[in-house]
Amino acid sequence: MPKSIQVSEEERQFLRKSLEEKFCLKINSANDCEALSSLIYKESNILISYNTLRRFFKILPNSNFPSLYTLNLLSKLIGFNDFIELRKFRITLNRDFIHENIHLFSVSDEMNISILNEVIPLLNEDHWENIYQIRSLIELFINKNKIDHISNFFNKNIEEDNWESLYKYYVAFQPIHKAAKLKNKSLINFVKKYINTSKIVQQVLLQLYVEEDFLEGYYGEWINTCKVYLTVDIELFIICIKIQFHFIKKEIQEAKSLIKILNKLVGEIKIKIHPIILGRIAAWNFIVNLDSTHIERLMFKNKNINENISTITFFYRLVYLYGTKNQFIKYDYITLLQIDTLQYNNTPFNIKTELSMFYLILCRFYVEKRSKELAKKTIEKIDIRYQFTCSSNFFEKEYNILSKTITAWE
Repeated sequence: MPKSIQVSEEERQFLRKSLEEKFCLKINSANDCEALSSLIYKESNILISYNTLRRFFKILPNSNFPSLYTLNLLSKLIGFNDFIELRKFRITLNRDFIHENIHLFSVSDEMNISILNEVIPLLNEDHWENIYQIRSLIELFINKNKIDHISNFFNKNIEEDNWESLYKYYVAFQPIHKAAKLKNKSLINFVKKYINTSKIVQQVLLQLYVEEDFLEGYYGEWINTCKVYLTVDIELFIICIKIQFHFIKKEIQEAKSLIKILNKLVGEIKIKIHPIILGRIAAWNFIVNLDSTHIERLMFKNKNINENISTITFFYRLVYLYGTKNQFIKYDYITLLQIDTLQYNNTPFNIKTELSMFYLILCRFYVEKRSKELAKKTIEKIDIRYQFTCSSNFFEKEYNILSKTITAWE
């Protein structure tokens, strides 16, 4: 069976337009595809069935990607050696077009909407250049008070376990987070409009940009607005955040009531829960109810080292921030992970940030236990370049305190 390959809508349209121009034929129907098949065969002695053309141009409904063989044939017809060469050409052409127009948008009083509508579809790949172009446009929309245009990026669909792509959009959406923290009310209300309809808003602006210091501000508004759950674990996550809010307000009974709901929901869910949320669930059961069974079960059940790092880091971080010192040092689970072989090199961005936070919390654990040599060795493993934007204040403050404490021991 010929190898299939994912092709973007923009690449598909480029091939359509190029073939229409070459053969002086509009491709809108099955008859057009039959005519094109005949023209191709007459000119090039290349046989591409009209059914293949119908599927490629989506005249015949089809959920499968086209074969590389077909794409290579169509690319050769319009002057390229193969589809890979066509793709490289389009990437270069698109890059220049996008950068040029982002610059023009930034220096113009008004945005040319027709040009903007040409630029947006080109930003459909999750490579870093597109991500930073999206980020530049979002920042531009905010600065020029054209916030509604940000919605062009709210229909992106990313699989829930595709953390590499999600963290790229974490970078792309950073101007939204920054403006919300600066109390940009128009932007805050704009995001609220999409919280119950946009999956990526819930995935990134709620679940990745967790702003614990703004639970009584914009972030709390967003959390309380979310009533339709578009990811499998968003309801669990929101309950955890609400527990945190009530605990901080010393509303312990409300927190305990939510923990009961949370635990019941966990028991009913049949899918895999994200390890960070598992860490939150275990932490609040321990902090509020002194129930350590959740973290014990997770530690011995899961064999995935990266997932265990996420779970244990968020567990200990929450216990450190909201629990007591005795609770923080009561168990040595954080020291049980086999982390000696872990490196920052060749790991995704999100793993690097979690590894930095893990070493930070582990160092704090050793400091509290007065394990001086282990604390010194651990702080040397922290790479301060990798940290979550929304926890950077905590990270930097804690790192500085730990550094001074360890230096004073020498």
